[in-house]
Amino acid sequence: MKILFTFFFFSFLLSTTIVAQELKEEKIPKRIYTTKRLKKVPVIDGAISDDAWNEVEWSTDFTEKNPDEGTPPAYQTMFKVLYDAKYLYIALRAFDEEPEKIQQRLSRRDGFAGDRINVIIDSYHDKRTAFVFTTTAAGVKGEEIVSQNGDNWDDSYNPIWYTNAKVDDKGWTAEMKIPFSQLRFGKVKEQIWGFNINRTIFRFQERSLWQRIPNSQTGFISEAGELHGLKDLVAQKQLEIQPFTVLQYDNYPSEAGNPFRTGSDFKLNAGLDAKIGITNDLTLDLTVNPDFGQVEADPGAIALDGFQIFFKEQRPFFVENFNIF
Repeated sequence: MKILFTFFFFSFLLSTTIVAQELKEEKIPKRIYTTKRLKKVPVIDGAISDDAWNEVEWSTDFTEKNPDEGTPPAYQTMFKVLYDAKYLYIALRAFDEEPEKIQQRLSRRDGFAGDRINVIIDSYHDKRTAFVFTTTAAGVKGEEIVSQNGDNWDDSYNPIWYTNAKVDDKGWTAEMKIPFSQLRFGKVKEQIWGFNINRTIFRFQERSLWQRIPNSQTGFISEAGELHGLKDLVAQKQLEIQPFTVLQYDNYPSEAGNPFRTGSDFKLNAGLDAKIGITNDLTLDLTVNPDFGQVEADPGAIALDGFQIFFKEQRPFFVENFNIF
């Protein structure tokens, strides 16, 4: 009896080890999309009807990640990628047999509400960090910087780029135009970037990916597919200056003999935030007399107790890339 129990015990350990090893070694082949330099510039209106998009083929065959990992999604997604000297262009087609049920939710930037598509670009190709550009079915844009191989998502990243989206009888479409000045990459003649696309169908709470990443797989950015065909890219110098000026004039009854109550007060306050591209992968962020006013309107609040109300930081210089600190 003891020998039989020992045999079954070791058989159980062996089978468990084999299954664990198989799960650990599950490796999905890297998908590759090869882009081309465009000849005509498409209009970013969300319609994907421009002839410029005919230069490359559609890529599709997305795989569900949640809730049923590894299965085909409810509706497929297609995309195309083109580029020129200054911009990366992306066309997206999200199929949906019930377009009237597509969630088009208007929100602030980075609202990430409703049906949406995330384009994930690892332009460093360090397999640890990435830039994420999001567009919703309502055309709301959002951006994030991902670090720690997908463990840290920072939505304080606010680059300058362009997008638009439209709903039609086949689902919805979107276009993106991303300046190379908002990305960071090396100086090799032909670039290879990490690349993936994630689609979320809100009413199903379903996520699907172009490059399948099993839920058992550790890491996210390192498991993305690859974007090839980017040749002879020239680094675009980044120079962004955001000045501000605040004028204040107060008028009140004057007090005779009081130099501090002359009847009027005038105040001037000015400063600026700036981003200066030193090299293609090094940017100087600086501020002079940062604006302590509301960059974005704080929510209304009423204090009914004896404690002060504190609002979250809104000044861009102190908010952007806070994950570095």
